[in-house]
Amino acid sequence: MPATAQNLRDLHTLHQRARALRDRLSSGPRTLAARQAAQAARQAELDASRKTLQDAKVRVQKLEHTLKAIESKIDDLKVKLNQVKKNDEYKALQNQIAHDNNARSKAEEDILVALEDVETRTAEIARQEADFKRTAAEVAALQQQLESQSAQHKDQLRELETAIKEAETAIPEVHRDHYRRIVARYGADALAACEDNSCHGCYTAVTPQMINELMNGEAQIFCLSCGRLLYLTEPNAVLTQRTAK
Repeated sequence: MPATAQNLRDLHTLHQRARALRDRLSSGPRTLAARQAAQAARQAELDASRKTLQDAKVRVQKLEHTLKAIESKIDDLKVKLNQVKKNDEYKALQNQIAHDNNARSKAEEDILVALEDVETRTAEIARQEADFKRTAAEVAALQQQLESQSAQHKDQLRELETAIKEAETAIPEVHRDHYRRIVARYGADALAACEDNSCHGCYTAVTPQMINELMNGEAQIFCLSCGRLLYLTEPNAVLTQRTAK
């Protein structure tokens, strides 16, 4: 005896619920992997920023070392300036001191700019570290949530798969191989409602004879176009009966 419309409606619903659970089980790890990849990218950016900050601090140290060398040179020139007796030597030392004073001013300006750069980069790293810490906590929470949900969803999926096998026994054995081939092809969409005299899997018109057989429950009907196992929706069964008369 063919499976009833209610049998097939229930079977279709079970397939759809199982698909939804499988989608959740597969989408969860993908979402987590994407978040972890984004977190790894943030870590790389943070490491790069720390390296750049370290380089900026080293530059400040080098500039300060240069400034000290210039100041030491100026001090030595001033000592020599007080010791020379010739006017041309005196002027040469003055010119050199003036030149080194300009170099000192330039070094001091460079140090100020470098210190500002260090300050800016330090603040940016603090922001990046706070963002990294926040997102790391979110990723950890998501992983914990998915692990908890995964066990629950797997249990539910096993129950649904058992229920599907039981519901499939309503399909006559002579049609089960065909049904299984359609399931292998379409998955949860192996069944389709017949509504408005068409298959809602491929939206191809169903013949009047097939409609009558569906109404009367005389045979198991598969769509001639896509092969899906058809069933009447409850509201449509009444409408189709009226149309057939």
